[in-house]
Amino acid sequence: MTEIKFLLLIGFLLYLGAFSYLYMIQRSLLYHPSHRTPMKEGFFIDLKNARIWVERIERDNERAILYFPGNTEDYWIDPWRLAEMFPGVTIYFLHYPGYGASAGTPSQKAIYEAALALYDRVHSKHHQLISFGRSLGTSPALWLAANRPVDALILTTPFDSILHLGQRRYPLFPISLLLKDPYENIRYAPQVSCPTLILLAENDQVVPPSNSKKLISAFRRTVPEQVTLSGSDHTDIVDHPNYASVICNFLTRVLSKGSAPVHSRASASVRAKSTSTPESRSTV
Repeated sequence: MTEIKFLLLIGFLLYLGAFSYLYMIQRSLLYHPSHRTPMKEGFFIDLKNARIWVERIERDNERAILYFPGNTEDYWIDPWRLAEMFPGVTIYFLHYPGYGASAGTPSQKAIYEAALALYDRVHSKHHQLISFGRSLGTSPALWLAANRPVDALILTTPFDSILHLGQRRYPLFPISLLLKDPYENIRYAPQVSCPTLILLAENDQVVPPSNSKKLISAFRRTVPEQVTLSGSDHTDIVDHPNYASVICNFLTRVLSKGSAPVHSRASASVRAKSTSTPESRSTV
C-alpha cells in the first residue's frame, strides 16, 4: 500500500509539473510572431503598451479591407499579394503586437485593442469597411464586427474558441483553468449583424469541422454564407483557384456603392435589427 501511495504521489507531482509547464509556455505555443515583413507604406498607431505598424496598400477610398492575418501565413512576407486579389480596394494589414514591425507582446487583449485602434483611425476615410480575418485573425475580425459597425465580415478557417481547441489537443488538463487567451469567438458571433462569409477548408487539420460548425451555429442576427473549398487544407486554402473569386462575388452581392455606409450610420440598436442574409452552403 505504501508503494502504491508513493507511485500515486510521483504521478501527481509529474502531472502538476506538466500542468505548470504548459501554463508557462502557453503563449509560445499560441503565437508565432513573424519579423520578416518588410515595411513599405503605412503608419504607426501608438497604444498604451505597444506601437503598432499597419501596412497600407492604398487603391481607392471607396472601400477598404481591415485584414487580420493568421500566425504564419505568407502574407506576412508579402501583403501586396493579398492586395492583388482585390483590385480597387484599400488594404490595411495589421501587424499584431510583437509581430512584424510592431512592438509589444501578443495577447488577446493587446490584439483586440490594436484592431479597435485601427478601426477608429481609418473608418471615417472610407465609404465601406470590410473586416476580414484568417485563422487566428478571425478572432479580432469577428470581435471588431461585434463591437463596431462594419459593412461585411469575412472569416477564413475560423474556430469557435481557442479554449475548445486547446482542450481537444490536451484532454488530460483542465485548459479553462490555465488559458490566458481563450479567444472565444462563439461568444461574440451572436452580436454580429452584418453580411458574413465563412470559408472552410475541406481537409483542415488545424481547426476540425466540428469547431467551425459550432461557431457558425452561434450567429443569431445574421445567417453566414458558408463555402467549403474542395481539396484545400488550413494552410493552402488561399491558393485555391476559387478563393479570391468567392470573396469578390460575395462583396459584389452584399455591398452597394450607392448605399450609405453602415459603419458611419448604424448604432448598436439599428444593427441588432438588420436583415439577415440568405444562408448558403456550398463546396467549390
